[in-house]
Amino acid sequence: MSSDSHVPIPALDQLIDSVLAQLQIYKANFTTQVNSVFTRITPKDIIRLVIIAGAYCLLRPYLIKLGARFQARDHEREIDQDEIQAMRKSEGYNKGSLQSRVEIPDDTDGESGEEGSGTGLDWGKKARRRQRRVMRQLLEAEEQRRMDEEEAESDKELEQWMAG
Repeated sequence: MSSDSHVPIPALDQLIDSVLAQLQIYKANFTTQVNSVFTRITPKDIIRLVIIAGAYCLLRPYLIKLGARFQARDHEREIDQDEIQAMRKSEGYNKGSLQSRVEIPDDTDGESGEEGSGTGLDWGKKARRRQRRVMRQLLEAEEQRRMDEEEAESDKELEQWMAG
């Protein structure tokens, strides 16, 4: 028995034929619609299209600046203690995880402490500073909690030693 290298599958051939027929229908519909758009367009439609595109081009820079201003204002606001607690709970901090996972970079971004021009173009520096400050606060709070626990444990050991 010899095996044929190509055996036609009727279902596959029908599938390919139906896909090709559907693609030809899509092509015919597309060309018909494009041709009808250009034959039916009126000067009023052209003027309307030019006005819309021109207004978009003129207003886009102002909208971007407005959005940057809102974003800068949001990045400048301080994070309160409730948000810090929520971040701590949501990220699942546990004993030993902060110092092993968190590395706070030095303030070497060329930041000398002066504020930007307020244009919204310098919000990244402020956000990085704020994030570093929050991370330092979290680390300090965690270290303080650990120190308190260690002191309580050492007090218990002293009491047991003195009582025993």
